[in-house]
Amino acid sequence: MLSTIFCRRVVLIAAVAAETIGFGAGAQQAGTKAARPKIGLVLEGGGALGFAHIGVIEWMEEHHIPVDYVAGTSMGGLVGGLYASGQSPDEIETFVNEIHWSNVLSGVVPYDALNFRRKEDKLAYPNRIELGLKHGVSLPDGLNSGSAVGMLLDRKALAYYDVKNFDDLPIPFRCVATDMTTGEAYVFHDGSLAQAMRATMSIPGVFAPVEHAGHFFSDGGAVDNLPVDVAQKMGAQVIIAVYLDTGPFDPKSLNSLGGVVGRNLGIVVQANEAESMKKASVLLKADVSGFTASDFEKSRQIIPKGVAVAEQNAAALEKYALNDADWREYVKARNAKKRTTVPVPQFLDVYGAQGGEKEEVTREFSRYIGKPIDAQKIDDSITKLEGIGTYSSISYNLVDQDDKTGLLIRPRAKKYAPPFLNVGATLSSNDSNNIQLGLGARATFLGLVGPGSELRAEGYIGEVAGANGELYKPLRPDEPFFVAARAYYAHTDVPYFSDGQQLEEFTQYKNGFGADLGYQINPRTELRIGEDYQWFGEQRTVGTPVAQEFGLRPWVSSVKLQYLGQDDVMVPTRGSIVQSQYSYYTQRPNQSGGFSQMNTYTAHFFQISEKSIVFGTASGGTSFGATNLGLAGLSLGGPLRLSAYDRNELLGTDYFLFQPGVLYRLTRLNPVVGGAVYATIFYEIGNVWGGASGTPTLPNDVSGGFVAKTLFGAIYGGGSIGDSGHRKWFIGLGRVF
Repeated sequence: MLSTIFCRRVVLIAAVAAETIGFGAGAQQAGTKAARPKIGLVLEGGGALGFAHIGVIEWMEEHHIPVDYVAGTSMGGLVGGLYASGQSPDEIETFVNEIHWSNVLSGVVPYDALNFRRKEDKLAYPNRIELGLKHGVSLPDGLNSGSAVGMLLDRKALAYYDVKNFDDLPIPFRCVATDMTTGEAYVFHDGSLAQAMRATMSIPGVFAPVEHAGHFFSDGGAVDNLPVDVAQKMGAQVIIAVYLDTGPFDPKSLNSLGGVVGRNLGIVVQANEAESMKKASVLLKADVSGFTASDFEKSRQIIPKGVAVAEQNAAALEKYALNDADWREYVKARNAKKRTTVPVPQFLDVYGAQGGEKEEVTREFSRYIGKPIDAQKIDDSITKLEGIGTYSSISYNLVDQDDKTGLLIRPRAKKYAPPFLNVGATLSSNDSNNIQLGLGARATFLGLVGPGSELRAEGYIGEVAGANGELYKPLRPDEPFFVAARAYYAHTDVPYFSDGQQLEEFTQYKNGFGADLGYQINPRTELRIGEDYQWFGEQRTVGTPVAQEFGLRPWVSSVKLQYLGQDDVMVPTRGSIVQSQYSYYTQRPNQSGGFSQMNTYTAHFFQISEKSIVFGTASGGTSFGATNLGLAGLSLGGPLRLSAYDRNELLGTDYFLFQPGVLYRLTRLNPVVGGAVYATIFYEIGNVWGGASGTPTLPNDVSGGFVAKTLFGAIYGGGSIGDSGHRKWFIGLGRVF
């Protein structure tokens, strides 16, 4: 009996021991699986270099390396957030490849999305400088409001609108931003996923900071660019960290101000990364030394760098790989938390807007209630409202209230404006002894005499000096008819030529006041009919009397049509422009009776390849048979207006000018501060009738040069070879087309 009990106890002890140590083939099957370590993927910030993270994720997915937690900063936060929300590497790659990064990073509302008044402002001041007068002269809080990035992220994260905690995503996620209020790192773990990703990549001075709960957040690179500590706090036992290796420091990079600033920022970032790199279980140093943080258009070349570094560290990574069965189980559990459907909104909630702004936003977005979400149409509505000029950004999400889901719109008005202040400089020359420099500023006040009304006040010095003001008011809110009253004072230096030689210099003055009745046909087209009373004349300032001086006080009746259908004011890639004005003056120079004039400018652009743009411009004017108008006539000559001739060298009563040409993009500039540099070649041919003796028949030239789109406007230069020995170089700053 005792021996039987003893034997049973021995067997029991042996069985327990065998199960505990996993001894025997059947022990592991009968018991629970040994728990694998929890793996955290940590992705470094680094601008466009962060595209390498996609390649790392792609390799890990193909080799069945599970990820239990994701933590990232800046671009690492963006890629990590997309991956954590259930996006596959292929989907993330497609997403970044399809983004028009130059538009997104420039922060500029597309020209064709602006309303007509803002289009006119850009024509007058074709640069990206916009100041405000709300609190004195003030700058925006970033070159880029981040609106375009925000729209992309709102769309991608919409299905997770009601996620209470980022632990509820398919992969638990954290991203790091800098709390500018406290100066410390802030780890986003809940709230809006889109807002968290937008905050972590808000580069100071480039993107406006994200405001949330009374705090302001910017890029987290300055405080925790490789957030290994964050992944550890989430529960990760193994850390796979991806470091973006830009190679050894190059002393030549300090040859510019940007290089010095960049190096100092790099030192700050490296300091907070050093300890994180030591704590990583597997540190993947992706070799991205051939690229820069601003190479956003090179995602297809950078992504393979991530694949390469993962392959180089295959031995260290594959020990965490799952077998096929366990991988399928892991993916199934992850996909169970993935969301792909978005509910239909049943109500609209406009958050943070008051009065007219709230009514304006409500009118625009009410059309989407009761219908499936169409992200593209919502994006179009956001762009349309931002084209008014008063909103820095508009974001959207869904919200649940009273067992219903609604569309939540968050418009953010510009803090520095209105009133707006546009400023700009112009330069034009094709003669070293005649460089025309101008400076101007335009202040725009909104709503002074009712909804939609505007007061413009403008002053300028240079070749054209003067001031003007216009009070614009729709007859009824949101209707296309309007009235506009104006007053102006302008003096212009005008040379006078005969037989190709400048004989005199005149000052033309055109001062007056008037009013228009107009109709805005659509955001691209406006028609005006007006009446003015002017003080109009020419006074000789240099040279011996040849052309007659005059002084008139005419009434001027006018009709003006503008169609602004191009996609850019500096170098359009598509679209058309038409500007035409007919004027009747009740007096003419040194003669009795009145005279009429009409001036028209048209241009069309179309892109024939990724880098090439074909354009054609045609302009012309007529005085309808009036003769002996002298300096009140119409002229040609000067940069980009028959470039081989001097400014206003050809003067007469009627003219035409035709300019076909090609632009070829040589290189892209950093989209934050510029656009691109183009080479151009164009042919110019024209004619002037009713001119002085010696006026050539069909003057023409061939011109070549460059155009650079910059933050401050278009910079251009080149040379022109024309008929009859005419040769000129030319340079300029300001509007090109």
